[in-house]
Amino acid sequence: MALETLSTALLSDAMSDPIAMDPRIRPCWRGASLAGPAFTVRTPPGEHPSVRRALEEAQVGQVIVVDGGGSLTRALWGGNMSRRALERGIAGLVVDGAVRDLDEIEELRFPVFALAAVPTPPRREQEGELGVAITCGGRAVAPGDFVYGDADGVVVVPQALQAEILERARTS
Repeated sequence: MALETLSTALLSDAMSDPIAMDPRIRPCWRGASLAGPAFTVRTPPGEHPSVRRALEEAQVGQVIVVDGGGSLTRALWGGNMSRRALERGIAGLVVDGAVRDLDEIEELRFPVFALAAVPTPPRREQEGELGVAITCGGRAVAPGDFVYGDADGVVVVPQALQAEILERARTS
């Protein structure tokens, strides 16, 4: 699903309530941008199994959005997963947590937005949940909400308001 590319600032201007995630969630490389419906994941801090499962279950054009609890002790995503996501047509990743392999992610040009980078690998002991309402970057995200990211940050447009907000953004 190809979405019209509108800036996060323009989308924010079109919405009466704040829709931006915590500004600490930043693109991992200059020029990264993403847009698509959210495929949501909630995982225990530093745990990897549900994030890997999300990579295999997300559909073409979706953005994987991970509630990693803001943990920065272990990376939940890296270069190998970015390569696989590109192969599968995933639109990008937003994670309230850490990632790693930034040079490889940038070389691949896969859009990743995260709190930080850390080289420590994830644990592989506890499962999380897929396709549930989560909080990422202080913002509620339901499966299917629309997620946009660019140099200014990440915004979440509730699915029920998507058409209305896009129209307002186009005409403002």
